[in-house]
Amino acid sequence: MTAPPTSTLPPTTQDEIGDPGSTLARLFGAVRDRVIDSTVGARDGEVPYREFLDAVAVAIYTTDADGRITFFNDAAVQLWGRRPALGEEWCGSLRLFHLDGRPMRHDECPMAIALKEHRPVRGTTALAERPDGRRVAFTPYPTPLREADGTMIGAVNVLVDVTDRLAAEQALRTTAEALRASSAVKDEFLGLISHELRTPVTTIFGNATLLANRDDLDDRDRAMIDDIVGDSDRLLRIVENLLQLTKLLSGTTLDLEPQVLDHDVRRTIASYRRRHPSREIRLTVSPPSAVVDAEATTIELIVQNLLSNADKYSPPGEAIDVVIDLCEDEARLHVLDRGIGISVNEADEVFTTFFRTDQARRAAGGIGVGLAVCKRIVEAQGGRVWAGPREGGGADVGFALPLRADLEETYAEA
Repeated sequence: MTAPPTSTLPPTTQDEIGDPGSTLARLFGAVRDRVIDSTVGARDGEVPYREFLDAVAVAIYTTDADGRITFFNDAAVQLWGRRPALGEEWCGSLRLFHLDGRPMRHDECPMAIALKEHRPVRGTTALAERPDGRRVAFTPYPTPLREADGTMIGAVNVLVDVTDRLAAEQALRTTAEALRASSAVKDEFLGLISHELRTPVTTIFGNATLLANRDDLDDRDRAMIDDIVGDSDRLLRIVENLLQLTKLLSGTTLDLEPQVLDHDVRRTIASYRRRHPSREIRLTVSPPSAVVDAEATTIELIVQNLLSNADKYSPPGEAIDVVIDLCEDEARLHVLDRGIGISVNEADEVFTTFFRTDQARRAAGGIGVGLAVCKRIVEAQGGRVWAGPREGGGADVGFALPLRADLEETYAEA
């Protein structure tokens, strides 16, 4: 007895590689061919082929060349919520919808397109409405089936239930949007409070500084004014940091210009010394002068923050060392103190917004934004920051910025 013609699938195209629909379609074709070629006969041979597809946990159904359903497995019944009659057209679902909720005619579903255009259809997702009204999201993988001579005899469709995945993606988008909204409110609040505080705090600091310079103050008055100067100066630094943090979080870009780093640092140290005359600050600069692309006001803020931290966490009378040197293609600034120090385990965390170590909380006041602002400013200018223990006790905190590219030869010769 001559065996019936063998049904085969066309070779896999490059865009079908990794496609679960085409993989199962080829597997279906291989099982079907082996069964039909068996000496048992096509009618008896359908039994193991149907048992195999029923055992697959993903929804599968087949149609003839006219789109009439010829087979479906139990997983397809579970997805559709109904058991269609053999001979129904295109799809076993009660009704189809696009993801935006628009009704989809059965003759425009992916299976119908695959049969009409004689090609696999990929990259679509649709909604199937069950008889109980629930809609299930699925991704179809319809693939034509052909005889050895290329004649299309029908199609196989694999339906992957993606309802939970889409729900999870939507929940993630909703959560992300809520976080963005919350962050925007927080940034707006910080910006508003900072702006409202900046003017009065600046006024208090300026007037208190003027009073502190008077010669007719007794010891009690001078102590009170010194307290006002110190606290208003600290509050002004916090306000400046919050303002800068709000700007950076809102996506504001910095206005970078060539800066001679050691000149900016000298000015900042001089300003800090005037406000803290009791603290010795020693500056060491390795020639030549380092020119970097930066924003001058942010360099001042970074150095002020680093000096302020070193000052408040160091014993009175201990000098703070500021060292500027060049290393390959970057300029580095170290602020070295003999204070409470920073452990290796806490080196990265100290740059986290509002983070303070237990030892730092006990030693001095603060809210933990200074180093976080330093990190954001430096990284926005293409640099890096670090923190860690200093040899012999204390902390080494600093930053590095890239040298201007057009001056690299000058640095190399020096």
